[in-house]
Amino acid sequence: MSGISTEAFSVWHAILSVARHAPSPHNVQPWRVQLISDDCAELFVDGTRTLPKEDTTGSFLLSAMGMFIEAIDLLAAPHGLRVEWQLHRPVRELAAVMSQPTPPELIPFAALRLVANPAVQRDDPSALMMARRTSRISMDLTPVPDAAVTQLAALAEEWGHRYTHVSGAERIEPIIAANIDAVFHDMNVADYHDEITGWFRFTERSTALHRDGLDWRCMNLSRVEFWLSAHLSKILTLKPTRSYFKHRYRAQLGHVPAIGVLSGDFFNPENAIESGRFLLRFWLALTSLGLYLHPYGNLVTNPGAAAWFSAHTGVDRAWLVFKVGYSRTPPQSQRRALADILVDATVSSHSPRSA
Repeated sequence: MSGISTEAFSVWHAILSVARHAPSPHNVQPWRVQLISDDCAELFVDGTRTLPKEDTTGSFLLSAMGMFIEAIDLLAAPHGLRVEWQLHRPVRELAAVMSQPTPPELIPFAALRLVANPAVQRDDPSALMMARRTSRISMDLTPVPDAAVTQLAALAEEWGHRYTHVSGAERIEPIIAANIDAVFHDMNVADYHDEITGWFRFTERSTALHRDGLDWRCMNLSRVEFWLSAHLSKILTLKPTRSYFKHRYRAQLGHVPAIGVLSGDFFNPENAIESGRFLLRFWLALTSLGLYLHPYGNLVTNPGAAAWFSAHTGVDRAWLVFKVGYSRTPPQSQRRALADILVDATVSSHSPRSA
């Protein structure tokens, strides 16, 4: 860091300390940053933090990188700055890399540059970034106001996507049942199971050690239930255990006042990064409205479930399905320390990952 002034490092530190709280699939936190100069940095994907067996198009990891870039841009604004970024290779090549098993190396992603932007006055989004989180606990009975739905739909349209709001138990309950069936099915598919359970955190020690992944408290499960789902997933397919765990899973989800759906051209890698930038703004808009979401990812990634969902709702090209509503403050997932994200200046972009 010797080539960076104390003032510039302080700005980068302030931005990245909050940006590291951006969401990512399974909380993998795939980003690494190397500070080059007062205004320039290199952004990498950590090759140990991709999801090639689930994210077969690379779109979800690309969107996560888009969310991180957008977080940096939003957090730079109060400093009178904005971020310019340039990919190191065509986006389809990046998608191809991330949709295949990757070596434990840093994958060059983009060059970042902070530039002056004094004309734009934005509120500091730090508080919203820190308050934003997934809520897997039961939602309140209060319905989502029509005005909020209208605001969210307008934001989606502005970014070239569509927001659909599904309410009414007669439409919601079949969706929840389909999601549970998809989860139970996928947990018994070897590739999916082995990849996702590698991110399960069952104990205080593993959570404190890794500061990433899916903590049992954030999943709203007991450690025993979470451990059983990982190590004895066959019980999710056998009677009567399947019936018991399906009932238990539905009870754990609690009250679901509405299902939100984002749809559009997401799985085209050319649009995934921009979709991620939009998703961060959408999530922060939800947070500003006091709303929480809980993604039902298997309704998108499981082909059979995705086809059923499209037929049931009439929504084509759904890429994020989630329960949405008000809830008490849920547990917050852990984030890696800034020191774990920053890359030492002596580390080559093709060297093994350095902590």
